[in-house]
Order: sequence, then structure tokens, then C-alpha cells
Amino acid sequence: MPNTHTTIKSILETDGMLARSLQGFEFRSSQLQMALLIQDSIRQKTPTLIEAGTGTGKTFGYLVPVILSGKKSVISTGTKNLQEQIYFKDIPLLNKATHLNIDAVMMKGRENYLCLHKHKQYISQSSSSETSQEEKIKKLEEWLEETKREKKKHEEKKFADLGEIPWLSDDDALWNTLSSSSDQCLGSECAFSNECFLGKLRSRAARARIIIVNHHLFFADMKLKKGGFGEIIPRFQVAVFDEAHTIEEIATTYLGESLTTRQITDLTADLKNEIGMMKDVDTSGMEKGFSAIQDGIELLKKEFEGYDTKGRLDQETLSDLSQGPAREINRGLKLVYKDTNLTRLKDTPLQPLLDRAGEIDALLEEIFKQRGSNWLNWYEKRKRSLTLHSSPLDISESMNELLYDKVQTAIFTSATLATNGTFDYTRSRLGLPDETFQEICNSHFDFETQTMLYIPKHLPVPNSPDFVTQAAEEILEILKRTEGRALILFTSYYNLNVAYQILKDKIPFTIYRQGHAPRSVLLDAFRQDIHSVLFATGSFWQGVDVPGEALSCLIIDKLPFDSPGEPIVAARIDAIRSQGHNPFMEYQVPSAIISLKQGLGRLIRKRSDRGILSILDVRIMKSRYGKFFLESLPNIPLSHDLSDIERFFDETDSTAQLLDHSKKN
Repeated sequence: MPNTHTTIKSILETDGMLARSLQGFEFRSSQLQMALLIQDSIRQKTPTLIEAGTGTGKTFGYLVPVILSGKKSVISTGTKNLQEQIYFKDIPLLNKATHLNIDAVMMKGRENYLCLHKHKQYISQSSSSETSQEEKIKKLEEWLEETKREKKKHEEKKFADLGEIPWLSDDDALWNTLSSSSDQCLGSECAFSNECFLGKLRSRAARARIIIVNHHLFFADMKLKKGGFGEIIPRFQVAVFDEAHTIEEIATTYLGESLTTRQITDLTADLKNEIGMMKDVDTSGMEKGFSAIQDGIELLKKEFEGYDTKGRLDQETLSDLSQGPAREINRGLKLVYKDTNLTRLKDTPLQPLLDRAGEIDALLEEIFKQRGSNWLNWYEKRKRSLTLHSSPLDISESMNELLYDKVQTAIFTSATLATNGTFDYTRSRLGLPDETFQEICNSHFDFETQTMLYIPKHLPVPNSPDFVTQAAEEILEILKRTEGRALILFTSYYNLNVAYQILKDKIPFTIYRQGHAPRSVLLDAFRQDIHSVLFATGSFWQGVDVPGEALSCLIIDKLPFDSPGEPIVAARIDAIRSQGHNPFMEYQVPSAIISLKQGLGRLIRKRSDRGILSILDVRIMKSRYGKFFLESLPNIPLSHDLSDIERFFDETDSTAQLLDHSKKN
């Protein structure tokens, strides 16, 4: 338990523990404001929404009150990278400064951990001729032995996490072969159950005071608890959601149902492989099942010939699919997992596969189940697979039932939660009550001097056929004045590709383009090459951290409205309209404002950063709703004159030189 004499102020104040312990620590009034509000929230068991601007130091802002509360707490982040930063950097720094002996553990999805059973299988079945894998396997064996030794010395720290292996990528096929997976887990029947890394991690989490997870794991666990099939994360009293602006999208995925034809074909392949090694077993019933499954999948794919890449499914189509292809697949699956010649073979590697067949059978029925108006059935087509979805359009009811009613306090924070100065949009989308604490803790960055907003007035509106061509020419003029050093965020691949083709031979700087290399590789190259330019779309709008001169200009082609061609977006628009509300002002505009603010968050990462934000969409100046975007941004000087860009950099260069000179003297 925390020392009763330790307070939030004694840690975060100007002369507090962190200031005395950490060189360069900077007191931030907004960080202290945030921490005190969270302390009140926990004490009064009231949910809280906090927008903590970039540079607030929100991680310490929520960690300190949570630790001092002594409550069993879960910290949920948007990414594994932030999880690791909190666990390996922020908590050790707090521990060193405060001597609070913080009891924390980090949990990720099970596929991040090595499965000893699958590892043993792989080693025993590996061919010595697989020379391409020999070096990896040797290094992996050395890592595993070191992990086991470390685990004996430090029981709480080592759980065979992929994140501990810098030389093995997340998508490496070798790791996929060795990692834990629910559909292949033997549970208590596993010969390695007593040594299982995942089992030991869960035992450790049950004892820990603070558990650090990510949103994907959090909502996967929430769904598991809803179904009454167990839990991943032990019960807790307080939940803190960092990067909370992503929650609705992630929760929608996990609270719904999805099934791909690939999952079914992978299952049949695994089953065929397993029974191929069995002798003296009649598998004729299973063979009939395989045939029915294959027929059903072919029928299903044929039904979608000529359809768009993705779209909504009406009740008539659902009924036809349910009575036709889905029924055939269901029949085949039942022939497989109810085969009496096989179900008697308990405690064999076949059993998890039969269980998996039963789960897919049940999932297929769930997807075609008749639901209320709050649900959408839709599909996605890819080259080799088809995915069927059943998704909630509004998660607020589920959030109340599965989260707010189950925990004492839920806290949501992000640099982008408010729109036009209020939390109405976020609160309604997450189903939070009116009595929710709400606070905007402003960034301590000086946007008036660190940034300038440039909006050209002469460009056509984005739906004009000339927009991309003229926008590309404007981008070129901006880049001449910023000397590259720019991230260009496009709202579509079409705009990116057209602009790239126009500019690739005109821009006198290195150009990096999304899709030409992995995201991390592109960002590393962009950071290193100061005067380069990076062309990117959706996945670069958030989570990009490029402090310093390399990112001195952020150009956004259009206001980032979600595409009404997306099935869930279109269905939500229809649902809001059917309730007599205005979906554009209540849903589309606030969502786009949050996305725009996320984009701006890429530009200024520290107090010494300076840069130009340019929005090429004239609707922000000319439309009746444009003012809501401008009023939601920090107080940034606005210009419509290209020459002001050069003037801005001349002035900020002079200021930086004066500051540097004063430091030296």
C-alpha cells in the first residue's frame, strides 16, 4: 500500500519528488490539475472524461493518483508500444522517485507469448534441412533458456513475450507457429500446464495492484466475461483508458461477431493434417463434413460475385444466405465435431480442433441471428476470403452493462476527446452519465508562437474534379518554403496516389510513400532525413512521434470525414436520422474534428518544436460548420498568404538562436 504521507502534490509539484529525482523534469499545472481530478473521481466513484493536450504529461497525470489510491486498477492503452513505455519506462521512473514499490504487471493478447507445447512440437517435427530457419531457431532457443533462467531469479518479470525479441518481427511465420492461441490450447490437459508462461502471467496479474493492458485485450476480456466463459484480466476496481478516442471503434469490433471463410478453411486443413497421422480410425463421417463445408463456402462466395468490396446485408439477403450456404457449412461442421468415431478420442491433439469446429458453428449461427435495429450485418470481400460481420451501431448500452455497472470508476483520457469545447459527442458515444466529471487540461505548449495555420483560399472544394491537381501544386509551393520537412496526410489512397504521381519528379527532396515499406521503417527514414517528405493516409493520423525539425510542416488535404461508403458509418447515419436527429452535426462533424486534432498532434511533440499546419480544404473557411473545426483547435495564428510561411520560419529561427545564445551565457 502507498505511504499515507505521500500525496499527489508531493510528487508532481515544482519541488516534488519527480523534480528532485528526474533531471529536466518540468512542472506542468495541467498535469497536476488532471491528477487531482482523477483522485476525486476515484474517491467519489464517478466516471471521468479528461482531454489532456499534447505535452500535458498525462501518463504521470493518471499513474500517480491511481497508484496512491491503492485500488486494484487496470490501465488500458491504444497500443502495445504505449503499454511497454508505461511498464518499462514510466513506472520505473516513478518507483525511483517515490520509493512506493509499485506493484504492476503488463498483459498482452495470448498470441504475444510462446507456447511451450507448440514449441516442443515444432522442435520435434522440424526438418534438419530447414537451413533458412536454423539461425532463428538457435537464437530463439538461447532466448528461451535465458528467459527460463531469468524467471527463476525474477519470478515477476519474464513471461516469454515476443516484445523481448527485437530481431523477430511481429508477423514472422516462425512466431505464429510457436505462439499461444486459444483454439489450440490444451488447458489443464497440457503436459506443460505447470510451466505455462501464460498461466504464470495470469497468476501474477491476479496478485498485482496495477495491470497494464491494451484496448484490444480489454474488450476481448469484456466480451469473454459477458459470455460467462471465464476471464483474461482479473477483476478490478478502477479502469483508466489512455488514447480513449479509439475506444468506440475497438469496442464495436469486439462486442460484435466476425467470421472469415479463411478461418473455416484453416480449420479443415488442420483437421485433415491431424487425422492424417491417425491409424485405425474411421473418418468417413468427417470426410462428408469436409465436403459439405467446402460446398457451402463455394456457394457463399458465389452469392457475392459482382458485389462491391464491402457493404450492408439486408434481411432478405441474410435469410437467403442462412437457408443456403450457411446451412450447408453448419451441417458440415456438425458432421465433424459430433463424429462419434472422433469424439471418443478424448485428451488428444484432435480435441481442441473439434472444439474449434463447434465454436465456429455457433459463431456462424450468431452472425445470422435476427437482431434489433442497433445491429448491422455486413460483409467484406478480399482476394481469397470473405468476412461476415454482425456489429453494434451503438455501444453505450453494452458499456453500461459490462463496464460502468461492474467497476467503481472508469476514467477516459486522450489529447482529443472534446469537440467545440464540450464532451457531448464522446459522452454520448460511450454512454457515460450526465454526472460524469469533465475537464480540458490544456497543453502547456505555446501554439501561438510555435505554430501557424495556413489555409489557401483559392483552391476548389474537395469534390471538384480539379481539386487534387490544384492541391498538389499548392503542396509543391508549400514544400519549397518549408524545405521539405513535411508530413502530408491524405484522406484517401486515391488522393495520395494522384498527388504523388504529379509531384514525384517535381519535389527536390526525398519522398517516402506509405505502402513502399513498413510503417516503422518509413518513420525511421523520415526522422533521419531532415528535409524529406512523407506521403501517408489513415494509419499515420495518430501515434506518429517525430519531434524536432524533420516534421516542421503538416499538410492535410481534406477535412477527415469518415466515408459514408463504410457500412457502419452509413448505418449509424441512418440510425441517428431515424431518431429525428441530425447525423451530420451530431456524428460526422464531431468525429472529423477529433481526427483533425489527432493530425495536429503529430506536429508539435515538445516545447522546442515549431511548425506549419496547412489545411487545403476551403470548406473550413466557407461552410457553416467550418467554424466548429477552427474553434476546436488551439489558438493558432491563421494566414492565407504563402509568404507568411517563410516569415514564420525566419522569426522562429531567430527566437531559437536567441534562446540558445542565452542558455550558453
